[in-house]
Amino acid sequence: MSKKVFAVIGTGAIGGYYGARLHHGGNDVHFLFNSDYQHVIANGLNVNSHYGDYSISAPDLKAYHSTSDMPKADVVLVALKTTQNHLLESLLRPLLKTNTLVMLLQNGIGAEQEVAEQFHLPFVGGGLCFICSNKLGPGHIDHIDYGRITIGIYGDAGIAALEDFATDLTQSGVEVDVDQHIIDARWKKLLWNVPFNGLSTVLNADTAEMMSCEELVNLSKEIMIEVQQAARTTNTDITDTLIETMLLNTAKMKPYLTSMLLDRRNHRELEIQYMYKNAIDLAKAQGVAMPKTQALYEQLCFINNQIKSVK
Repeated sequence: MSKKVFAVIGTGAIGGYYGARLHHGGNDVHFLFNSDYQHVIANGLNVNSHYGDYSISAPDLKAYHSTSDMPKADVVLVALKTTQNHLLESLLRPLLKTNTLVMLLQNGIGAEQEVAEQFHLPFVGGGLCFICSNKLGPGHIDHIDYGRITIGIYGDAGIAALEDFATDLTQSGVEVDVDQHIIDARWKKLLWNVPFNGLSTVLNADTAEMMSCEELVNLSKEIMIEVQQAARTTNTDITDTLIETMLLNTAKMKPYLTSMLLDRRNHRELEIQYMYKNAIDLAKAQGVAMPKTQALYEQLCFINNQIKSVK
């Protein structure tokens, strides 16, 4: 029986880490690179991890500059920012075959349904990555902490493929939770992302600095409660205990620069559509207001407009 073929679109802090883990688990993994391509074909992919390094030497790295040169895949990990989802038509289509599992390792809510409809797929997976990982330079990823992933599926026909992928991750040393209904998993990830990505970006502060301010911790909790109330409109139950646990874990976390703050500092467009606007709109449609989240979103819009005006 031939090996399952994996493709990684977006070999950065997330795609590079999980792709390298799958590679070291004995899987056939093919990586798409953009600006890093020339560097990695000479130097390989280097992943420094607090679990131990998961680097791939240049001779062993299956690196590509175009998905049209890659083999069709059984599983495609999409680790692009949601701001680049308009590129999926050209990037994803060459990789698809019957029953390919597309797994969106992205933030926010609503993308699985969009991709399923765009490509006429019976199911699309989503992955929520609970990880502190940054890209330090070309082909160089620094995995600081955590690494657990929660996966779910949009479309019940994909449950078997989802469970099979969970086994692949587990055998590669990745801690996996399977939450079959992806909408539940996405709300739970938004519970952390909405306050901490947004506030860190507005304030230009890391998580340790944020958690050292009692007033800011209280504001973060109030925003989390708004997300909790919004989630309940889609029958997703988020407990008060989960909110307290996330706050406690954030306080214990090593100082961490959120992905959105790094985007701001590197003058990259912010992921506010899927992480904020979609969530606010879903809640509003059910009569639930998110005033603090709305105010945070509007401040992020200002920052985002500044970034785009410079480009």
